[in-house]
Amino acid sequence: MSSLLIRSARLDDSPELAILSEQLGYPTIADEVRARLPRYIDSDERRVIVAELETQVIGWTSIEIVDHFYIEKFAEISGFVVDETHRGEGVGHALMAEAERWTSEKGLPGLRLKTNIVRIEAHRFYEGMGFERTKTQYTYVKKLAPAVGSR
Repeated sequence: MSSLLIRSARLDDSPELAILSEQLGYPTIADEVRARLPRYIDSDERRVIVAELETQVIGWTSIEIVDHFYIEKFAEISGFVVDETHRGEGVGHALMAEAERWTSEKGLPGLRLKTNIVRIEAHRFYEGMGFERTKTQYTYVKKLAPAVGSR
């Protein structure tokens, strides 16, 4: 796939990022992506990396530095998707290679990610990329009403 371009996301990618987010299982709209994306653009701490083929965004990954006081700082992939019509073509490998390069450039010792237990194909992909499963955990969410005046 010689015409594949790996680059940082731009605001005008918002419609395609929203479509791919839905394929990942997180429905959103382009306007919401456009409102959230600026914190990733030109940031030293986080980035959205896209795969573009012939001017069409066909995949993305989001990555950011996590810095807790109790463990060594690391990079974490918080989202990763390749358009279902382009899976198995090397797009995911190219995105992951750029995420690894970015992590190394930041001087960080490791790259982490979490994946839903039902994504069997994704598990195989990550393990094939050299990731090791280190634990299984539950995620809990408690929905809260925003405080008055917080938006």
